[in-house]
Amino acid sequence: MIYIYNAGPLFSEADQKQRLSEGNLLREIGVGMDHYFVANPIDLPLDQSKPLTSQTIFEMDNRHIQKATVFFFELATGDTGTMVELGMAIQRLIGGEKIAIYPIFSDLRLVRNHASGIECPVGFNSFVTGSLTYHQIPTYPDFESALQAFKRSLAASVNYG
Repeated sequence: MIYIYNAGPLFSEADQKQRLSEGNLLREIGVGMDHYFVANPIDLPLDQSKPLTSQTIFEMDNRHIQKATVFFFELATGDTGTMVELGMAIQRLIGGEKIAIYPIFSDLRLVRNHASGIECPVGFNSFVTGSLTYHQIPTYPDFESALQAFKRSLAASVNYG
């Protein structure tokens, strides 16, 4: 089963619009495919008639994180919740699970300063970037690049697997 979890901050109007757009693009890929699901936290149903607790958010997101086989993470902002979700996914890799991770560092300072990759002086946390480079996980400068890499991987698995 292709079970996608899309993680990133949801606090500003721009964040919310971006996550909604990403969820729509990810779902478009799976149209007509059996066993394809996108867990996009902004789209997940929550009971809005009562206060939303941090425990409720954790339980909902964790349920999807544990089922996911593909992850997209927007990491440029350093959002602590997204970082915890990344850590949970990395721990699954360490445990030997076969999952795909598409980390995105959509920071315009990289392009503006002609910097490339995540080993640059922009200020990303070395433990976070080290968890990616240690596991030889490529990073992407924007969601579109990560989405195209996922599509190529999906096409390869359909053609060869």
